[in-house]
Amino acid sequence: MEGKLSTPFLRTEGILQFKRTSRIILLVALLGVIYYPVFVWMWQRWFAADSYYAHGPLIPVVTAVLIWLRRKDLPQVQLQSSKLGLAILIAGLLLHIASAFTRIYFTSAYSIFIVLLGLSLYFFGRQFTRIILFPLCFLLFMFPAPVALIEGTTLRMKLFIAQSSVYIIQLLGIPALRDGSTVYMQSTSVVVGDPCSGLRSLISLSALSILYAYIVKSSYLRKTALFISSIPIAIIANMIRTIATLLIANAYGNDIITNKYLHEGFGLMVFIIAFAGLFLVGRLLGCKIAQKDS
Repeated sequence: MEGKLSTPFLRTEGILQFKRTSRIILLVALLGVIYYPVFVWMWQRWFAADSYYAHGPLIPVVTAVLIWLRRKDLPQVQLQSSKLGLAILIAGLLLHIASAFTRIYFTSAYSIFIVLLGLSLYFFGRQFTRIILFPLCFLLFMFPAPVALIEGTTLRMKLFIAQSSVYIIQLLGIPALRDGSTVYMQSTSVVVGDPCSGLRSLISLSALSILYAYIVKSSYLRKTALFISSIPIAIIANMIRTIATLLIANAYGNDIITNKYLHEGFGLMVFIIAFAGLFLVGRLLGCKIAQKDS
């Protein structure tokens, strides 16, 4: 009797699973069409000259890997639709519609996260969504911030880096004065440009630090401290870059610092120092990479 009942049951379950999968695929395809202009906008911001979001294309890949790493936990979850998900989904779509009419692309981009969160809750339930919540939240790092916010923050950080660097080289006995973002020394002057502000490395390092905090085994307090540490680390790394640039310009002239290879080398140096500083802070906080029991 059990064998006779199991076949129709499995067939029914398979049909329900097929219908659910079909609806999800059709809905995702429809959302792809709806959000196509936003994807084009993000692509242009990612690959623009001197982009602050060059890491953007990697974020969905990392998100997919994080979800795949939790694949053994997902089948154990009982799928149960949540009406809250439908409300969140509608709210995300309304935000996108309002953004489309006003042509505010960054709010439309952030609505993608809201829509995905609503879809997960509506089709799979709260337990399933709780497991993949961090990977979904990690997608926020691929959405470019408004240009006005980027420019304003860059200016403030650039002036801070310039002033701090001038103070330090004065302590080294080198006369220097700052006027805005221009540093005047005895034999030359150097303009502290946008790359030296540290905002680009801060955005990238923030994504790396929260990912690092997620995979390490430690308390939430230490994970939070690890994430927050990315801010001073990025600033200090770019301050070192600016000080090195000023010292080289003072010793060898302003022409040498415009060298393409030196400029790229300094950029690489910033990321190496920042990454090393982040992992050093992790070690000091006692954070260790979580390992699954064999």
